[in-house]
Amino acid sequence: MTSKSHDECAEQRSREQQACSRGHDADQTGQNDQPQPGQPRPAGESKPVGELETSLEEAKAKAAENWDLYLRARADLENYQRRVARDLDYNIRCGKRDMILRILAIVDDMERALAADADYESLHSGVDMIMRKILDVLAAEGVKQIEAVGQPFDPRFHDAVVACEDPTVKTETVVDDLRRGYTYGDDCLRPTMARVAKPC
Repeated sequence: MTSKSHDECAEQRSREQQACSRGHDADQTGQNDQPQPGQPRPAGESKPVGELETSLEEAKAKAAENWDLYLRARADLENYQRRVARDLDYNIRCGKRDMILRILAIVDDMERALAADADYESLHSGVDMIMRKILDVLAAEGVKQIEAVGQPFDPRFHDAVVACEDPTVKTETVVDDLRRGYTYGDDCLRPTMARVAKPC
């Protein structure tokens, strides 16, 4: 073998060793690029299909659980609303029943008064007694008469339908109630239709 051939073979072996070394380094670099278990995956790198399928199944299970909780909460709310409406209706009917029974007792008195063979004074006394019973029933429900005569005029409780001048008053004063007014609790249920005197 000539010296030139020997040199060519040596050069060829050197190139092969360098190529093998570069391939080994590339393989080592590729292995280093693979994420280790438990380590976060580099940003922008897509997840394997298996991980995506697992995440999808977990999301579906969580969505199904939340939907079930929603349906249960909605059913509980609807049941509560029906129960409240039923209790409210029952309480209203009980309140009306008690008031109706008291009114029926007054109706009984009216029937007895109409059936009685009595003179005017006795009949008047009976009607007056019935009137007091009606007012008692109203008072028990929070309805009271407005005492207007002699009181200063108040547009919240008085409706002035007639006005007159009176030198004895210093301010507008109710001197007659043409129709009695009533309050219900703190509210004016119906104002008194009043004759109001003005100072002259």
